[in-house]
Amino acid sequence: MTTSPDTELLARYAVPEHLELGPSEQLRERGTGVRSHLADGRGVAWLVPDALVGRAAIDAELATQRVPGKVAKRARSTDPAVVWPRWTQCEVTAKLLDLPVLSWLEWPGLIVPGEFARQVRFEQVRLDDVLVCCGLRKGARPHDQ
Repeated sequence: MTTSPDTELLARYAVPEHLELGPSEQLRERGTGVRSHLADGRGVAWLVPDALVGRAAIDAELATQRVPGKVAKRARSTDPAVVWPRWTQCEVTAKLLDLPVLSWLEWPGLIVPGEFARQVRFEQVRLDDVLVCCGLRKGARPHDQ
């Protein structure tokens, strides 16, 4: 079985060594990578090749944070280990496909529908106490370095 370029890129770049966790303001000022902000004031930056920045997106959540009631109802679970991977995948998919902000909240169980899932690739990465979903839009090309 062969792997797609998208899968190979994720295997190469969606790893802790290409993620930076720090104060959100500091990451924003530096302006590198694609970023996500956390509820505790920190942020995560994913450092991917410049050629992929337009095709790459991330979302991050505190991995063990309590799941708010409304989110739990939509995800049909109160378990952070179930909810936050779904939540981050939905958000990354919306970013990659230019879907309206929070339009994905209506997706049953907060599971990315197949029609959208076929267009993206994502990888969940744990960085300390943070769950990071790194995503690429299908068809991204490797960048020669």
